[in-house]
Amino acid sequence: MKKIVFTFLLLAFSFRLAAQIDYLEPVRPFSTYKGELGEYYRSVFPLLNTGFQKQPYACFVAIPSFSPEYAMSVEKRNGRCTLVSNTLSRTYWQAEKGTVKVDTKSVVISASLYQSLGAIFRLVTEQIQDLDGSSAGLDGVVYYFFSTSAKGKEQMGRKWSPAKGTLMERLVLVCQSAYMLSKGENISESTLAEEAAALLKKLQQRSNAEPDAYKKPMYVGIYQVGPRSQTLSGKQVEELAHFPDMSAEEYIAGQMIYPESLLEKNVSGYVLCEFTIDKEGVILRPHILRSTHPEFAEEALRIVKGMPKWSPALVGGKPSDSNYTLYIPFRPENYRAK
Repeated sequence: MKKIVFTFLLLAFSFRLAAQIDYLEPVRPFSTYKGELGEYYRSVFPLLNTGFQKQPYACFVAIPSFSPEYAMSVEKRNGRCTLVSNTLSRTYWQAEKGTVKVDTKSVVISASLYQSLGAIFRLVTEQIQDLDGSSAGLDGVVYYFFSTSAKGKEQMGRKWSPAKGTLMERLVLVCQSAYMLSKGENISESTLAEEAAALLKKLQQRSNAEPDAYKKPMYVGIYQVGPRSQTLSGKQVEELAHFPDMSAEEYIAGQMIYPESLLEKNVSGYVLCEFTIDKEGVILRPHILRSTHPEFAEEALRIVKGMPKWSPALVGGKPSDSNYTLYIPFRPENYRAK
């Protein structure tokens, strides 16, 4: 029974983490990439956008690791709502210059599908997740989304192979279906329109319920953030170690003294601090796993070393030592010098 409870808690923790990062991520300006990668980005995107309207209403670009790149744009052409797609003849990265062809297809769609896709793209590109680290993997597909705000500003975001069951996965599936529809494949437009409308409703409900959730900084990367599911001796934890009375984030916000020199320069960053929580709830051996600036690391260690006792992990109903990795974001707009 205890093992079942632990498994449920671990799954719930993983689900909450996936839900918290269920937004698009920032797109780094392509002009900042150097070498071959920079040349790739600056070449492949104009090619994929061949013939698309310059100011995107709703534009979707897919960059697979090992197959040809493709793109889809939702537009009005000659007064008709249209899906337009471009597919490269081969993977641009592996091709010789000048050998890649663009296959363009299009299909007229209903006004309702056109409007749903436009509203979806505008909403998701307005809510870009504040992330530290990198979610990119060695393979998979990275998806880019472009739209134009009500003020005429181009908005963009990206997602790398979204997790199963998330809103971003549904977004990708809707876009892929629209892309296939534009290519003349056997896709039901009415079914696609229903799914797009349902997705838009879900996105709007989330936006109304948690309008600022995407602004909360999150870490994504190779390190596991939070409590460990096993003790130092390898035993399964029944109750995870946790900070008492309030969240660790609330405690950090109250204790943070932002490095003055970095605050003046509007420098942001983050720290990952790992430590052991012993049977008494005392923090032992705090050390830095990752830091974007030495002064951030120094402040993070000061905060962690001054923390009160935690509630330790439980094994067999008894307190046990366990490790914890704490993510501490530094955002100058949220702090003032103390």
